[in-house]
Amino acid sequence: MLLLARMISPRSLAVSGIAVITLALAGAAVAQIHPDAKTGKAIAEKLCVGCHIVGAEAAGASVSSDVPSFEQIANVPDQTVKSIAGAIVIPHPPMPQIQLTREEIGDVAAYIISLKK
Repeated sequence: MLLLARMISPRSLAVSGIAVITLALAGAAVAQIHPDAKTGKAIAEKLCVGCHIVGAEAAGASVSSDVPSFEQIANVPDQTVKSIAGAIVIPHPPMPQIQLTREEIGDVAAYIISLKK
């Protein structure tokens, strides 16, 4: 043990310690990223209103009756944020492919599930 302590310089220990702390903080920051329903609502109001009713009520909305509202999607039995995100990632016809980041998909899915009654 003493031999090992002599081989490792104080500077090496300091650099290693800083690297460990930096990695730990980065991991904590990533772990704190959560979907944001408020941001998801803003994205939906910008990108999804052409086809879906995105609000909790259909006041004055004019979209195809074949396209479910976000509230209807939220209230599908056993619906989850994960299943909603999957439907956005792998859209089904006639849903267009919209380029969203993972965070944006999570935000929109969180907004949709927030409409669950």
